[in-house]
Amino acid sequence: MSDSWIVLLGAPGCGKGTQSEFLASDYGFSVISVGDVLRGGKGTYVEERGRTVGELLDSGELLPDAVILNLVRSELNKLGPKEIGKVLFDGFPRTVGQAEGLSSLAKEFGRDIDLVLNFSVGDDIVVRRILGRYKCAGCGKVFNDFFLHPVVSGVCDGCGGVEFERRTDDNEVALKRRLFEYHEKTGPLARYYSNAGVLVDVDASLSLDDVRDAARNILNKKERE
Repeated sequence: MSDSWIVLLGAPGCGKGTQSEFLASDYGFSVISVGDVLRGGKGTYVEERGRTVGELLDSGELLPDAVILNLVRSELNKLGPKEIGKVLFDGFPRTVGQAEGLSSLAKEFGRDIDLVLNFSVGDDIVVRRILGRYKCAGCGKVFNDFFLHPVVSGVCDGCGGVEFERRTDDNEVALKRRLFEYHEKTGPLARYYSNAGVLVDVDASLSLDDVRDAARNILNKKERE
């Protein structure tokens, strides 16, 4: 696929992180995953009450728009001349204000938001995906209490490790807050991007491979237009 800036939207647990990895592999995109960057800097103080990134993430709250936009600009500045043309934004924007900020950022780099994939899935599926997920502490392979067990109980299929870990924000209290924040603040983004004519819905309740195929079909169709 030719140069494009693409946004991946969807509730926590919709699978957009996995799909961003697929699209990066299939088409050579650079991925800016705001969640991954933030979790890597949990000790940084970000707001007037002195709470850290980690405390805000663990509570399920969204970070201030200005903080997120500065972080994204910093990540974009790390990309080379060729990489900057093909970028996937995973977990950003999460508010209309951030979307407007991203449009301004795109203009700074001589780009536009070419496509927005909206991975839609019901809250009941989200709850099981998030509260059930865990990963191997060694290789990072992901499992789920409800959907995906190791072949041998307690042993990672990928590396044979026996130690597993869960994200600290994968708990009922934080998830309830995250879903509320999503529907309240991130949900309107679908309307925002639909009005801009760049939104395409993807049924994220399907299997990973089916969702991957659907996303590829959308990108291939976009390329032909």
